[in-house]
Amino acid sequence: MKKKEKYLKNILFASFVLALFFPIIAKSLNLFDETPLGGVSIPTEKPILTDSTWFNGSFQTQKEIYLNENIGLRKTLIRLNNQINFTLFNKTETDKIIIGKDNFLFENNYIYATTGNDYIGDESITKIKTKTQQVKQILADMSIDFLFVFAPGKATYFKEKVPNKYFTKGDNPKTNYSELIKVCNSQQINYIDFNSWFLQLKDTCSYPLFPKAGIHWSYYGMYLCADSLINKIENDIGKDIPKLLLNGIEISPEQRDPEYDLGNLMNLLYPIKTYELGYPSFSYQQENNYRPKVLVIGDSFYWNMYYSGIPTNVFNSLDFLYYNSQYYNDGSNIAKCEINTVDYLKFISEFEYIIVMQTDGGLNNFGLGFFDKLITSYNYGSIPPEINQYMDQILNDPEWKKHIEDKAKERGLSFDDMLFMDAQYMYENENKN
Repeated sequence: MKKKEKYLKNILFASFVLALFFPIIAKSLNLFDETPLGGVSIPTEKPILTDSTWFNGSFQTQKEIYLNENIGLRKTLIRLNNQINFTLFNKTETDKIIIGKDNFLFENNYIYATTGNDYIGDESITKIKTKTQQVKQILADMSIDFLFVFAPGKATYFKEKVPNKYFTKGDNPKTNYSELIKVCNSQQINYIDFNSWFLQLKDTCSYPLFPKAGIHWSYYGMYLCADSLINKIENDIGKDIPKLLLNGIEISPEQRDPEYDLGNLMNLLYPIKTYELGYPSFSYQQENNYRPKVLVIGDSFYWNMYYSGIPTNVFNSLDFLYYNSQYYNDGSNIAKCEINTVDYLKFISEFEYIIVMQTDGGLNNFGLGFFDKLITSYNYGSIPPEINQYMDQILNDPEWKKHIEDKAKERGLSFDDMLFMDAQYMYENENKN
């Protein structure tokens, strides 16, 4: 009996040691080909041992991080942990992802937009009214047509799938979207509202307009909006431009990029059960049609339209300012330049039609800084790129921006004047010597 017990203990001990060292063995022998984790991460470089890095402790710290990132089966173990949390506790390790009812996935900013928890306030809405009127006049002086596109938000579309705990402001709260629609109507700003249009189509649309495990519109939803956008531009400029011709629609259970983007970020062992999506194929009616020079300033919702081939076949050029910051124009995912390094006003003047496209999840930064930047550039002419960079830093920092607003109020100046003066002061102060 004792012999059996000893034998059993040895087996248990050997199993424990094997389990302890198995990740190292698997890594050394390349026993498994692990699927890369979703999301963006910068790998830690292997540290170099020197006298200084050893004695200041940086080698040990970096080595620990490096070993943790490169241990065998790390990706699988992370997926296993995430799967357990998701399946048993309905939780996710990703901060921005919220698991809704029936496992519908959302990003938190879209839920905050729908529930009114990110509302910027009546005072900010009033300031936006003034800015939109100024920009409207500036672009009219430059003979440039302008269109604001309210891209649809998933939490607004699937409001019934949002967890009840987020509706702290009631069923019909004041939101950035609802108030900015009023601004556009009162100021006669040219706009198209895909948010409300998607809701109208919800019960009658032949194919899903949003995926279950992605945050952006489906490829079919994008196609419908692109077709409507083309008709809108054609009507605004009064010229025939190329048309989309639908060839057919493939129905597939496959969730193509980016329609499973949130699911990928969850890094689970098993994919979330989703539904079939429609994938339209289309061609173009281009003969003898006018192709306008269009600039799109927008968020990530524009990417699948950018890559679809539609802009290159309908517009004169493929020009996209991602978040009004990085400039893309060749169909690749590599930015041509940072926009704060060029003369903004001169850049804008090269286009005949400008679209600012935003989903409701980002309307707490209405216009992505376009209105402020255009007004300031127009008032002060060509602004040195270095001053532009300081202005962008201020606009992208809520606390800093609020400080400038308060200072402008104290001195009886406009926000744009104060913004330029502070950026100019910082630039000149840095270059005194």
